[in-house]
Amino acid sequence: MSGKIKITIIEPSEIVTTGLKRLIEQNGSFNVAKTFSTLQEYGGTPNGSPDIIIINPTIVGDSGYSDPRSLLQANDNTAIMAINYGPYDEDAFRSYDGYISIFNTREQIEKRLSAALKNSSEKETYDDSNELSVREREILTAVAKGKTNKEIADEFNISIHTVISHRKNISHKLGINSIAGLTIYAVMNKLLDVEDF
Repeated sequence: MSGKIKITIIEPSEIVTTGLKRLIEQNGSFNVAKTFSTLQEYGGTPNGSPDIIIINPTIVGDSGYSDPRSLLQANDNTAIMAINYGPYDEDAFRSYDGYISIFNTREQIEKRLSAALKNSSEKETYDDSNELSVREREILTAVAKGKTNKEIADEFNISIHTVISHRKNISHKLGINSIAGLTIYAVMNKLLDVEDF
């Protein structure tokens, strides 16, 4: 990526927007190019998508959409991040590439922005084939062995968001949504031996 990383913030609170922009821009690699207080002001990205969109998740929830990427009409290369205002469970942000807590330090914010860019670039899109990639077979085997998303992420040195993305792809390709079903598939297709249990 050449030049500064372009960021758009969609947040109704001027205090939060101003503070976040100031902290982000202290790192010369990031530029908050645009800020909007409402989704209507934002109106999509007709002149090209920013590298990162940071949005208040209540805006997404209030819109009736469950997928922020569809709501924002963002391309696959744009990282979508939520602003976390409280002690929310990380599962609340599964549909995002990452999140920033209002309690994060400047250094933590920079790390989270970089991680979100990485998560966004690691995403795989669905294809119409039922064939699993080598990595998907590895993830499937780990899931069948009962490993958590965090354990799988640590084992393969990838982010939890990437693990979740792989799991969604696996379920989509195989049409199997339960861990028990995935385990049976792994055993039947010799990805896993019954003795591994």
